[in-house]
Amino acid sequence: MAEKAAKKKKSLASKSDGGAQQFLVWHGEKIVVAIVIVVALWFAVQGLGFQGLSWQPSSLEEDATTADNAIKNSTRTAEDEGVTLPEPGYKDFAEQIRNPILPAPYRNPAKSVWLPNVPGA
Repeated sequence: MAEKAAKKKKSLASKSDGGAQQFLVWHGEKIVVAIVIVVALWFAVQGLGFQGLSWQPSSLEEDATTADNAIKNSTRTAEDEGVTLPEPGYKDFAEQIRNPILPAPYRNPAKSVWLPNVPGA
């Protein structure tokens, strides 16, 4: 019985002994995950510019008003940018919609060979 207790103490002691190496074996993965999380949070805070993380509605409204006024007061046109927009031919398009589609371009010349009794084929 004394031998079993001694073996048990020895096995427990071997788990607790080993110092830093044993600590890293048991907890290294957790430490790496914690470091990754801390770095990810640091990047997120840096990306937000960390200005106290408080955007007041009044400052947001001012920014929106400034942008709206800049758009309204802009004098730039498509011609200034060198872009010419084609005038849409709505009348031609409407006439094309009202007319029936002609089947001639879609006829298959081999169709008459396979279906000789179909009129217009």
